[in-house]
Amino acid sequence: MAEPFAPRPSPRVSVIVPVRDRRVLLGKLLDCLAAQTVRDHEVIVVDDGSTDGSKEDAEARGRAGQPVVVRDGRGHGAVEARCTGVAVAQADVLAFTDSDCEPAPDWLERGLAAIEAGADVVQGRTEPTTVVRPLERSIWVTHEDGLYATCNIFYRRRAFEEAGGFDRDAGTRLGFRPGPTLRGLGMGEDTLLGWRVRRSGRSAFAPDALVRHHVFAPDPRNHVRRALNAGGFPMLVHEAPELRDSFLNHRVVLGPPTRLPLYAATVLALVRRWGLASVCLMAWVGANAWILRRSPGSTRRKVAALPVVLAGDAVTAASLLAGSIRSRTPVL
Repeated sequence: MAEPFAPRPSPRVSVIVPVRDRRVLLGKLLDCLAAQTVRDHEVIVVDDGSTDGSKEDAEARGRAGQPVVVRDGRGHGAVEARCTGVAVAQADVLAFTDSDCEPAPDWLERGLAAIEAGADVVQGRTEPTTVVRPLERSIWVTHEDGLYATCNIFYRRRAFEEAGGFDRDAGTRLGFRPGPTLRGLGMGEDTLLGWRVRRSGRSAFAPDALVRHHVFAPDPRNHVRRALNAGGFPMLVHEAPELRDSFLNHRVVLGPPTRLPLYAATVLALVRRWGLASVCLMAWVGANAWILRRSPGSTRRKVAALPVVLAGDAVTAASLLAGSIRSRTPVL
């Protein structure tokens, strides 16, 4: 008599990865996941309309025996792709990372340990893969800053579902404007979900759950477009007021206070105090130049970057003011 079929037990953790046209970077990520000390895991790659072979390479990994399954995200963006991944995930713990990341070998082990110690949401530490020079882009998460970035986050599935999961419309509601080069990025939904879970459960920061984030080359236009999206932060703070203490400087300033002299110059110009306005403008330029001077890279590169940095800072200031007025929540 044949033995009854024994269903395969669920993995300890499901790793969910959205991807669009990052075949080489995705390959590095999947190499890192294959080297995890926790072997009992599954990787769900949700392809969001790639045309560079990302999907095919991930499928080949699965056929070769790596615990990788691929689902079609149909080009609806990273938030929808993550929701697609959650829908097919089998584990009671959900881990999220991105296709431009390289987790340390014990990443899953450290994140699971924090979950098993009682946390419902765990933010891991994220640092760039290399030194970040002027106008290059990467991600740092060195402490529990309250943003709950999905490049390195773990959720107890029950808590994730009870909190309603990711809000697909959060970015639009908050006032973020993805635009051509930011299309498909989630904006704000990760932070709001993290705080919904944290308010009713436990949050933890796991400094040993390390993910290294790719460093992207300078793109001045993208730099300015991202500055435009700063206008969504006041509404984000309106919906998650805890960010005043966890993320904003002095409870009101987004990032370093380089824009404060620019705000002062604007006010002084409005009342026609041109001399003092000029002094404040020079202080603003000097503050940005000082930060650039202390960054890595050649002097020539820093000088070339200064106009782009100033343009981005000015656009950020205008966007924050507009967003603050719209949301009635001051963020400078």
